Amino acid sequence: MAQIAERLLKALKKHEKRKVVDLAGFRAACDEARRLDETVQRDETFAELHPAHALLVAAQNQLSVFVEIVTALSEMERFSEAIESAEEEYMPTGPPMSPLTNSFFSAWAYFDLCFGLRKETLATCLIEVGRAMGLPGRLLALWTLLQTSRLGIYEHQGTEDGLTVLSELITGERARCLVPAGYPGRRGELWLARVVPSPTPLFDGSVVMITPYLLLQPGKREWLAYFERTLPKVPAKDETRAYETLMKHGLSRHYWSEFVTEAYVNHRSEVIFLAGLPDVDASRPHSRVNRDREPVSYRVRG
Repeated sequence: MAQIAERLLKALKKHEKRKVVDLAGFRAACDEARRLDETVQRDETFAELHPAHALLVAAQNQLSVFVEIVTALSEMERFSEAIESAEEEYMPTGPPMSPLTNSFFSAWAYFDLCFGLRKETLATCLIEVGRAMGLPGRLLALWTLLQTSRLGIYEHQGTEDGLTVLSELITGERARCLVPAGYPGRRGELWLARVVPSPTPLFDGSVVMITPYLLLQPGKREWLAYFERTLPKVPAKDETRAYETLMKHGLSRHYWSEFVTEAYVNHRSEVIFLAGLPDVDASRPHSRVNRDREPVSYRVRG
């Protein structure tokens, strides 16, 4: 077991022996986690969602309950302090207050924010703890699916059977996607998105788990040049691995949050518009070098 996860498990067992009242919530969360399918079926909020999306949302909601409990423990102090600091910095409530949506921020906090030599996240810790404490394998598999997800830069390839087809720039992987935010997009667009494979064999597709960020400019050629400049800076065995690491962890802890914040142009309820590149300060509307300049007008397609 990884170091942070092991310390967390030991702390939970120690508190359990002492009958700490605060862990009543943890025990209740464990009981609820064992009834995942019942929760999805009886909760009216999930009735409006596509079944694949509903399972992922339910699993992440249950993970958030455990996160709230364990981040109060001293063993997870680094996580709680990092998340609290980021919340104060970026106010992730979605536009117009902040271009960072709650779904974007939560995914970063649970699945990307990491510490230690093994890059442990809140999700990896809770997956190991959950396995040791006998949580259902089905739930742990959903958490693992979400944990392995990351951001990606995709080119819109049109639609198939009502699904949006996205092709990742560097890996070339093609995904037929359900977009719960409601933005179908148009062929040729570039998206910053978090695409998660379907958790059920009943749906042969993927789910875009955050509101799509539409990259207005620059275009595909400039983004490919950005990756050509940037991927050599990422310690990795090959280009694909370097890309995956960059999109999950960035070159710094707040790399992609900072990019989205400074690249923000405009929004609609179902999509958020960005402009610029992460390594070209002058290209991002709200970068430090642009704060005292006249705002640039961007054409947003209707």
